Amino acid sequence: MGEREAAPGRAGESPAGNGRPVLAVTVGDPCGIGPEIVLKALADERVAGVARLLVLGDEAHLRKVARDLKLKWPFGAVVSEPPSGRRWERPQLLDLANVPEGLLPGQVSAAAGRAAGEAIERAVALAMERTVDGIVTGPIHKEALSLGGYGDPGHTEMLARLSGAKQVGMMFWAPSLAVGLLTTHLALREAIRKVRRARVARMLRLFDREWRRFFGEAPRIAVAGLNPHAGERGRFGVEELEELVPAIEEAAGKGVAATGPWPADTVFQRALAGEFDLVLALYHDQGTIPVKLVCGHEAVNVTVGLPFVRTSVDHGTAMDIAGKGVASPESLVAAIRAAARLVAPSTA
Repeated sequence: MGEREAAPGRAGESPAGNGRPVLAVTVGDPCGIGPEIVLKALADERVAGVARLLVLGDEAHLRKVARDLKLKWPFGAVVSEPPSGRRWERPQLLDLANVPEGLLPGQVSAAAGRAAGEAIERAVALAMERTVDGIVTGPIHKEALSLGGYGDPGHTEMLARLSGAKQVGMMFWAPSLAVGLLTTHLALREAIRKVRRARVARMLRLFDREWRRFFGEAPRIAVAGLNPHAGERGRFGVEELEELVPAIEEAAGKGVAATGPWPADTVFQRALAGEFDLVLALYHDQGTIPVKLVCGHEAVNVTVGLPFVRTSVDHGTAMDIAGKGVASPESLVAAIRAAARLVAPSTA
């Protein structure tokens, strides 16, 4: 695909026009690795100059994590309301004071899920009122979120609900490879049932529109096949002929540079070689396996279709290693840098 530069002003350039954008960073589930990787990422010199960061979390809990893991305290100030102006240098901590004492690393609990959900709600409110230019989210635990009273399956659905976005999509983006997902967190059997002409055509238009918003040019989109060898003209399945080809033709008729369906075992390599800008994968693991295998922590999760920029780490809460001090902040570093690049590309 090659290195992509975001288009100035296309993805919500900092409204103050003062260079570095302001990004809200949510810690995620307090019992997962989110607090650890936030503290580590904020101390990373690769993050220091790209954005002004407002972290939404619990001061007492973050201080405990810093003490326990012997991590540097990276914040310039702890505030109860977003700081006025947009000129601070060191990261600011917006203390939500919503994590009760006694929660343990690796613990799945309603209190932790509720704290994570409240941080997301506050971050979206700040983005909608333009106090911040974008959001970077730490990992949440879906069971804990549900126990905490939230019915959303995950971040993407919750962000859409809170922002009122009519259509959103999940894109995993790295400088060398970009993959959009037709379906996300569904059982494979259910995901296959979602491979329908109308849905595919609609998602192709969404990714085309959002790519133009972020990068200022029309993307070359390759649609991955569902069946082996992309069905081989119906020998191994009919979804390609009955659903994907008509959808691609429909989208192409509306100006989308989409082609395929291409065999999924070769299309990602072709994208890496620069033939395509984005691959539309039909189900979650079809797209995320090649991205994580090839790009590692360079890849970040970008929610397309929102009225603000949102990026996230490409991993979960890693409850098995929470509190052990071994979690890597690389994906969060990449997510912060990507958000700054998409909001105000001249600074990242």
